[in-house]
Amino acid sequence: MPALNQHTIWKAQNLAAIHERLELLRATNELEQVIPGALQGVFIRKIEQTLEMYCYDNYTQQLSSIMSRINLDKPLHLLGDYTQTMLLSAVWQEEPPTNIYMAGFGGGRLAMLFNHYFEDVRVDGSDIDSNVIAASQVYFGLDKNLLNGIAVADSRKDLHAREIEYDIILLDVFTGGGEHVSHLATVEFFDLCKARMTPKAVMVANLISMDPLMKQKIVAIQSAFQHCHVWEFNGAHVIFASNSPLNNEDFQNRVAKFQRDESLSFDLMEKAQMLKPQKYEDEVRPLLDDNL
Repeated sequence: MPALNQHTIWKAQNLAAIHERLELLRATNELEQVIPGALQGVFIRKIEQTLEMYCYDNYTQQLSSIMSRINLDKPLHLLGDYTQTMLLSAVWQEEPPTNIYMAGFGGGRLAMLFNHYFEDVRVDGSDIDSNVIAASQVYFGLDKNLLNGIAVADSRKDLHAREIEYDIILLDVFTGGGEHVSHLATVEFFDLCKARMTPKAVMVANLISMDPLMKQKIVAIQSAFQHCHVWEFNGAHVIFASNSPLNNEDFQNRVAKFQRDESLSFDLMEKAQMLKPQKYEDEVRPLLDDNL
């Protein structure tokens, strides 16, 4: 039997630690927890072995759609199609990522996986609500050390203040009422993202078709980046943007290898095959700061 390498040992130990942090929640039959906050509230509920996080507007009490969810028995299994798709960023480049930024940290599901698959990766990020960040540790099994680079701040201001070049920037920011945050979707903001990215880096943005400004936001991305690809399913649009061209054959080979080597419990290759180049729409004007 071949000797286990250090990273394989790390992953086994890390997964055991995740399960240990989730043990009390797995043993709880019913759970509903309301966490009030100054900006918005956080609502946690458990359905069988799935834990879900919602946010709600303090004025209307309107719940968002599911912000984060985790299978307590299989914490590395991403339950959301769009979240699975965003993991394609892990193999967008030939080299593994070193620095990642997450705008809209939420339950930290992608941060958990990036940390698990790339032991030495640095994950920075931000969320406007401290309750959301706290809930990611209490309810979603995150190691508190993984939160060292996460700020309670507006993501645009936080990213502007950072002086690091990132291999991946992930944008998944919605209000407690489930509306996409528009000041994180203008040409000026995407220019900021580009300035904080390495030459071959990728920016990934989660958008929704019910957003009346969605096309303007996509065109804003295209105005800032030379290459854009989109994954679309059930009203969700995940946009991958880069200034480095993507060799689709090499990319799919990397996806297949990653899925095989990491024994992923979901079909990442299916998501890769659904990616399509996004063409610029001349009749749509990009969203600018002045439009807000």
